[in-house]
Amino acid sequence: MADEVNILLTCVGRRVSLLEAFRKALADLGLQGRVYGADHSRLAAAFQRADGGFLVPAATEGEPYVEALEAICRSQRIALLVPLLDWELETLAAGRERFERAGTRALISSPRVVRICRDKLQTFTFLKTHGFDTPEVLSYENALAGPFPLFMKPRYGSSAKDVHRIPDRDALQFNQRAAAVHKIPDRDALQFNQRAAAEETVIQEFVDGQEHTVDVYAGLDGVPRVAVPRRRLKVRDGEVSKAVTVRHPEIIRRSMQLVEALEECVGVVTLQCFLAADGRVRFIEINPRFGGGVPLAMRAGTNFPRWLIEEHLGRRPDIDPDAWQDGLVMLRYDDAVFCTAEDVDLTSDDGEPGR
Repeated sequence: MADEVNILLTCVGRRVSLLEAFRKALADLGLQGRVYGADHSRLAAAFQRADGGFLVPAATEGEPYVEALEAICRSQRIALLVPLLDWELETLAAGRERFERAGTRALISSPRVVRICRDKLQTFTFLKTHGFDTPEVLSYENALAGPFPLFMKPRYGSSAKDVHRIPDRDALQFNQRAAAVHKIPDRDALQFNQRAAAEETVIQEFVDGQEHTVDVYAGLDGVPRVAVPRRRLKVRDGEVSKAVTVRHPEIIRRSMQLVEALEECVGVVTLQCFLAADGRVRFIEINPRFGGGVPLAMRAGTNFPRWLIEEHLGRRPDIDPDAWQDGLVMLRYDDAVFCTAEDVDLTSDDGEPGR
């Protein structure tokens, strides 16, 4: 059927609101289609709201993961594949042509863009090279000399996991040693692991200011059309739980310029920045995917799922970059889905579902 658009959200985890937003977009456009979820855990809550849930290998397994998704795309005639987790981006970006041959458009940026975003050192270099303000990166030796506090985070981290504020020299030394903790058989192995930990850790100057996330719509051609900043009021387990949209002209302007400078973005790009006391916009993260707090931007008036579906069908979406609500507050709360034990097969342990 020409107007049937089937959609697959990967590492779907608990992203129920985003799944339902794609379903609503299909209905509003008068299109037939199903919205599926894929995850490596049968305990993914979104499985219970999807039109179908598919158990797949973990994204970190690489080729088996891509093969499983490719098979789903072929069997279910998937039109759009929407990745939702950082860990899968490089693997899926490298496999975009395979999905194209299967008749599926993968909403993922180019491998070059994904590498820049996933590697925090490459992110820093890109931002500095293109004239964007960002906290300085320090070597471990230079960091020891201060001044403190500092920020410390994994080079390939995700969702603010293992991000630490380092108040002083002792805390820096402790965290550096902690990053190298393994079963250490001898002194040489200890020194090796400490060096390896230093290479996998990014230490940056501390930034004091208001932290913002910016959802930027780049569509299918990489041209930024809308940017919605939201000030983070509270974060839980690396994901925003309370936030407010903020129409800040400089954050919007610089965010649009940043995504334009990347050149090969697809879909929605999620940026993180600090608005410093002196008015500077200082970027710290680039995530080429839907962010966990994107429901706030969509509720404010940016219909990202609808626009992506329209572009996929060759239509030109009606996008007004200013037609979103300033000062809209999101206060998240826990909700639940209920099912039988047979529905999720509690005899198997698949690990934690995607976020």
